[in-house]
Amino acid sequence: MRGYTKTPDQVHAIEDAFADGMSLRAVVKKFRVGTQTAQNIRDGVHPLQNDEPIYERCPGCGGKVIMPCILCRVRKVMDQERTVKLQLRDRRQEVDTCGWR
Repeated sequence: MRGYTKTPDQVHAIEDAFADGMSLRAVVKKFRVGTQTAQNIRDGVHPLQNDEPIYERCPGCGGKVIMPCILCRVRKVMDQERTVKLQLRDRRQEVDTCGWR
């Protein structure tokens, strides 16, 4: 079973190996990481390589956030809860008007 790249130190060691001219296969064997992980580190897109978070505009709320937008997710959950409460209230009113008590 392969080990997982867990620390930025390991990522920097792999970057140094690529900078020294080590091949992809050699890096995979030496550091016991997956091929895709080694390729991501070589291409500079591994999540642990970015020291600063990347902020983007949320298409839902327009805020400048780190995606996925937590505010939109919370609003969606709150809307679902509100819908369920309204449905329950409507159902209770139907039962009351029918004389079910």
